[in-house]
Amino acid sequence: MKRWMFWLITAIVVALVFVGFGYTKKRETQKQFDNLMSQAITNAQAAEYKKTELNLQDALRKKPDDVVAKQRLEQVKLYQEGLAELKQDDYEQAQLTFRSTAKISPSLSILTQRAKKKDKLLESVLKQREKYDDLYNEAIRLTEIGAYSQSNENLVQILDGKNIDEKYYSQVRKDARELQERNNSILEQIRIQNQQAAIRRQREQQRQEETKKAQQAAVSSSSSAENQNGEPKKNDDKNNGQDNVKNDSESKPETNNSATEPQPNNENK
Repeated sequence: MKRWMFWLITAIVVALVFVGFGYTKKRETQKQFDNLMSQAITNAQAAEYKKTELNLQDALRKKPDDVVAKQRLEQVKLYQEGLAELKQDDYEQAQLTFRSTAKISPSLSILTQRAKKKDKLLESVLKQREKYDDLYNEAIRLTEIGAYSQSNENLVQILDGKNIDEKYYSQVRKDARELQERNNSILEQIRIQNQQAAIRRQREQQRQEETKKAQQAAVSSSSSAENQNGEPKKNDDKNNGQDNVKNDSESKPETNNSATEPQPNNENK
């Protein structure tokens, strides 16, 4: 009887030891789990998302079936995907990813807040980019039909636009500047061609004026020469008339004298 009692007591003691050890182990595991979850929150707040992911993975090793740890791990992975898409300028997909990130529950509240903020920012960015894209496409159309100045007016609206220097608009900003440089180059060529054409017209006009003046001078000179050649003839005719009258007047007395001159008397002979 005493032997039996001894083994019974021994079994009870061993059982209590194992139960105590299991309880202690469970408490230790829970403590480690809690610490890892707490570290995950701290790292998430510090934007140390890779460390946050590792913390949650370690926490799940302690408690593989914990729903909170699983959801938070999914959330931090999804948030990092959104950041990667944002870095690659895939704004449409990034917005969808951040929107999905914000809907996960239970979650890391800091990631939910940041995901909502990113979603709102990208919504504004995409609307502004759509506006810039419309202006740029219209500028392209105007350039193609030769309306370079009007095209530049659209491009100025882009390049002087709100927040145009932010990274979200880097591509449309680059495209707008390249098209503006192209338009300006063509406009400069047109300006030079017009200037050269104006100079040619001015020279042609001067040449025509000089030719006209030369022709007028030639006509005037010819008229003067004709006038000079005509006046002496009139004077000669007049002088000749006067000489004829004089000669006539001189010849008449001779005729009269001979008529009145006494004839010899035949009777004397």
